[in-house]
Amino acid sequence: MSLIGVSMLEMRQMIEQACLPDRCEVSCIDGTSLTIRLGQGQSLDKGVILTGVSLQDLNSCRDVVNLVGQLHALRDNRPAPQRAIA
Repeated sequence: MSLIGVSMLEMRQMIEQACLPDRCEVSCIDGTSLTIRLGQGQSLDKGVILTGVSLQDLNSCRDVVNLVGQLHALRDNRPAPQRAIA
């Protein structure tokens, strides 16, 4: 992990808390990259999933803030689901 002295649990908490009040889940299965799910409100149904976020790219709190901004932009620019018209 690039942020010296920051555990994986602390990294998850920083990202998830930065996304409040929206629901966010952060996981790191391989120990080198994050998978982040960001929902709308408390639901993950209409959210986005960002995979492959390298821990080596998170060198400062500013990097974490930029990541959260990118997540929100990705979610907010997502096209609305198409509905069939009968």
